Amino acid sequence: MLIYMSLLVGALALGILLCRNKKGNLIYCIVMGIVMFVVASLRRSVGHDYNNYALMYMRSMTFDIEEIAVQRTEKGYSIITKLLADYFYDYQTIFIVCAAFFAVCVAVAAYKYCKRPYLGICFFLTFGVYFNTFNFLRQEIAGFIVFFAIMHCVKKDQFFRFCIMVLLASCFHLSAILMIPFYFLLKIKITPVTLGIYGGLTVLIYIFSWDIMDFITDYIYKQYQPRTSVHVLHGFDSSYLIFSIIAFVAAYVFRRRLIEKDPFNDVLISCMFFSLFFEVIGIKHSIVSRMGAYVILPAVIVLMPRLFEAALEKCREAAKSNKKRRTLFTAVTVASFAVVCTTMYGLMIVRNYNGVTPYTTVFDEFETQEW
Repeated sequence: MLIYMSLLVGALALGILLCRNKKGNLIYCIVMGIVMFVVASLRRSVGHDYNNYALMYMRSMTFDIEEIAVQRTEKGYSIITKLLADYFYDYQTIFIVCAAFFAVCVAVAAYKYCKRPYLGICFFLTFGVYFNTFNFLRQEIAGFIVFFAIMHCVKKDQFFRFCIMVLLASCFHLSAILMIPFYFLLKIKITPVTLGIYGGLTVLIYIFSWDIMDFITDYIYKQYQPRTSVHVLHGFDSSYLIFSIIAFVAAYVFRRRLIEKDPFNDVLISCMFFSLFFEVIGIKHSIVSRMGAYVILPAVIVLMPRLFEAALEKCREAAKSNKKRRTLFTAVTVASFAVVCTTMYGLMIVRNYNGVTPYTTVFDEFETQEW
């Protein structure tokens, strides 16, 4: 637990110290990218899916290309794993490569899209997305590809390029293909009317979720048996949902101010909503919450820092002529964000939802692993 809390405190303190100009932002993003890479790449048996991916890597050593072609695993990931396994025997290799990919993506995103990069990285940590990269490697790779597709293609109205990037993402996790219609859904403004419609649909989907899951597992994901698979049969702890609701409500309250600053924030607010939607269904079927990987990154890395800055701006305007009141409002706002985010972060670590504690490294001694 100590290493994760140190990571968050270090990310915040270093950001306040360095992020004062463009050069400082660049140095900060490079340093934090390296730190996140080191923490993720040196882990051993950390994350619920660690052993699954290690076994997948070891098995790929015995497969040839023809066998890989008929495997269920998405070919983009399988081919990369096979190429690595042919040259590097240690299964830790795949975790090192994935850690490097995630660290570079987060650092680039924070530097490019955040006025204060340390906010983007801190929200990335506190919302638990960093912990997700310890588990769902294939889906998180696909998630980052979709993230850049949203930030570039949706913003520039490039549907064809968006589809190409989504198809690329589907080479790592097939579920990414479902993001194609979201090119249009994300462009629909979140208003009281659309929110009411979405809310009604969410209730209906929640009520009839078993029928939907039966259809999906019968025709698409046949490897999941809805009545026996733990990922379909059970949901995740609903207490995590509280924080997503708070984040979306805050974004909705400040939506006009955010859209005035940048019309594209409307799309990011939609990302926040659909992330919440997948989490709502996820409390009944945990596997559905993983779909949020495709929309949570823009909401967390890009929107949340803008929301924080909008809240601070509102405080300054509310007490423009009273310095003491302005200071008080600002302190309360900062404290509110800090309490919510650190509580969420601490809860994820203590309850060990992603299996990230205890943190052990490749330098620790282990008993021989039996696969």
